[in-house]
Amino acid sequence: MVLGMLIALTGVSVWHRIAPLPSREPSETIEVQKVVIAPLPTTFARPTLNDGTNIGSLRVGNRTDRPVRIVLFSRVTAQNVWQAIEPLNWDFAPNEGGKEGLLLSLPNYKIAIGKGDVIFAFATDGSRTYWGPNIVGETDAPFWDNPNKEWSMVLQP
Repeated sequence: MVLGMLIALTGVSVWHRIAPLPSREPSETIEVQKVVIAPLPTTFARPTLNDGTNIGSLRVGNRTDRPVRIVLFSRVTAQNVWQAIEPLNWDFAPNEGGKEGLLLSLPNYKIAIGKGDVIFAFATDGSRTYWGPNIVGETDAPFWDNPNKEWSMVLQP
């Protein structure tokens, strides 16, 4: 058995000397366009929230170079008496909705969130990068956009 292993290792060593290693350089030039996105303010003023007020839609943007999944656990009832029993989730490609964010919805219903709902985001590329948990009305994200009557959250690298 030892003799077999010795012969195999010798064969591998000889093969590495004879066979050229494959090139790791790209064979064609790929043009990369950079996206310039304005930074978010460093702090957001937390609104004064009362139960039943500041209920609105949810807008999310992904300014990262990673694919992410947004998970929402909402206790607020939205249109057409839809109630969340299980957490809802949406997947975002890298930089998807990064500038202004995308309004989240279900196929037949609008999403409404309010104080106490939980939002969590994590990268789906195996990097173990995550944002949250974010408690609506208690953490800095999401923040309340009063003119549009919606909650907004933009994921930063």
